[in-house]
Amino acid sequence: MTITEALKSLTAYPMPAASLVNIAEEAGIEPQATADAEARASKGFKKAKALLYFFLAEAPNVSQGGISYSFSEDERSRFKKRAEALLKEIGDDDPALGVNIGGYIGEDF
Repeated sequence: MTITEALKSLTAYPMPAASLVNIAEEAGIEPQATADAEARASKGFKKAKALLYFFLAEAPNVSQGGISYSFSEDERSRFKKRAEALLKEIGDDDPALGVNIGGYIGEDF
């Protein structure tokens, strides 16, 4: 499994492939690297997970293939708190994180 596949496995939301690549690169990890146990325990992967959760906290509600994906305000708040906790864990609590990780473009990875 690659880093982008591992990130994709964290949510059923239809994440655009470009956003997953962008998230990995923003976190300083190679998107196509193998997501072995060591890689998943790394600060870079934890940062990528945080960026993914920031993405989900702001993601639009969408319908794709007859399935609707939507998050309540409570769920969005939990995504943001989870992201902030991961960043705190790795000592990287830059408030600007998550700002430029891409948006939904209608492509399922």
